[in-house]
Amino acid sequence: MQSATPQHPGGRPWDSITLLEAGAPAAGRGLLFRLRSRLMRLAPRPLVRMMARPYIAGETRAEAVALVRQLQTSSGLSSTIDVLGEDIRDAAEAGIMLREYMAILDDLGSSPYANISVKLSALGQALDEDLCARNLETLLARAAASGQFVRFDMEDHTTTDSTLRLFRRMVGRFPRIGVVLQSRLHRTGDDIRALAPLRPNVRLCLGIYREPAAIALQDKPAMKERLLELLRMMWENGQYVGIATHDEPVIRRALELAAAMKRTPEQYEFQMLLGVPRAAIQNEILSRGIRMRLYVPYGEQWYHYCLRRLDNNPDMARMVFQNLMRKAAGR
Repeated sequence: MQSATPQHPGGRPWDSITLLEAGAPAAGRGLLFRLRSRLMRLAPRPLVRMMARPYIAGETRAEAVALVRQLQTSSGLSSTIDVLGEDIRDAAEAGIMLREYMAILDDLGSSPYANISVKLSALGQALDEDLCARNLETLLARAAASGQFVRFDMEDHTTTDSTLRLFRRMVGRFPRIGVVLQSRLHRTGDDIRALAPLRPNVRLCLGIYREPAAIALQDKPAMKERLLELLRMMWENGQYVGIATHDEPVIRRALELAAAMKRTPEQYEFQMLLGVPRAAIQNEILSRGIRMRLYVPYGEQWYHYCLRRLDNNPDMARMVFQNLMRKAAGR
């Protein structure tokens, strides 16, 4: 993994917090991670925008669509587009988000290399599940007209039951849909077994939301081991899985598992966030004939998205800081 601490030309580390983390016990590292995210909140907004630029397509739909086309033509990368701005509490705002998602579908047409990921809270899930269902039906009908795929994103644990209910309501009516499951949640094995007869297309990830120990694993290595166990379960059921991870050892083990279980390149893909520096392993995945998809967010809510990502994902916070320090060092 590309995670070495950036160095000053004279050999001194740019990021002293990273060095403190390396020698701190687990509880201390958690405190330092939170300190890093709090420092981000104190940073001037233009500075946060500069740090966020590699991870956000832009503020407009045109920027996002242009980027996914560029990613395909220049690097052979596929994409899934997300509109920033979820947890809508007003029906009119949910309607605005619905129209924006439909406009993306219109712009993408029947593109084989790009689709959309939708957070159901953006369509009014927290306001009224039936309202969300109606908005979702409208969106999926538009997607079906062009043969496009729609991924139901997963948010924190309070939305899991609702998201899976809505997914079940749409299965069979709209064939090109998929859902997200998170390896950190204790319940995910049961969810996989319950969904098994449907053989859903699943994005499998660790999950970025901080969840209580009663319902979720707290240790990252345990989450990664669990992810591989859950991947085996789904492959034993013959499901298509998008394996969402930036961790190269996990990717290597997933590739070994795929070979052992005789999964072909057409039966799975890997997914990563836009901007995370993993070009070498991405190119290797592509060279094996396996699809490599980037999660491409855009929208005016980029600032709150970035702060939330940094709050909930210390690894992402570290990568952002290190990339910034590399730029400061002229590397």
